[in-house]
Amino acid sequence: DELVINPKVFPQVSLGDIIEIAHPTDEYSPLLLQVKSLKEDLQKETISVDQTVAQAFKLRAYQDVIVSTVDPKDVTLDLVELTFKDQYIGRGDMWRLKKSLVSTCAYVTQKVEFAGIRAQTSELWLRGDKVTCGYISEDSRVVFRSTSAMVYIFIQMSCEMWDFDIYGDLYFEKAVNGFLSDLFAKWKVCHFFPIKNAL
Repeated sequence: DELVINPKVFPQVSLGDIIEIAHPTDEYSPLLLQVKSLKEDLQKETISVDQTVAQAFKLRAYQDVIVSTVDPKDVTLDLVELTFKDQYIGRGDMWRLKKSLVSTCAYVTQKVEFAGIRAQTSELWLRGDKVTCGYISEDSRVVFRSTSAMVYIFIQMSCEMWDFDIYGDLYFEKAVNGFLSDLFAKWKVCHFFPIKNAL
């Protein structure tokens, strides 16, 4: 579990509550996590945070922190951006993944897995500002971005492609050296691409 709390130390906290863990010096962003596990055998006045999450938010072992309960409405995210690569995610998969994230907390670099779909939280927005963590509600927008998107461009090689225009250029050359190069410049990518003959 990402967060484990001792109910004897925090009697006001119950499962599902949103906890804010803040550095005493406000040097780093506070961490928001949802209470999913309560254990009474934890050391006195201690909370347990997953090591990966702790490292991301610069929390050290046995460091003093300020722990408080937060109203989900105050930290509800407007936008959650998830990135994925090397897999196909359809609209139905996106909808199901979003539904699985509702009523949970998210933080930047968080790995998300659901029904074989793997994604990572890349950006979170709250009231027009980028934040490092927050709460996902039904009203939060979830955006999916592929880091390995592929675009296929089919150009019909008709006999007219080998004709010359009024300036003496082949239409084929205008397509490759003009249209495609302008398109890639607009996309700000530089790719070598094979030209295949389809009969």
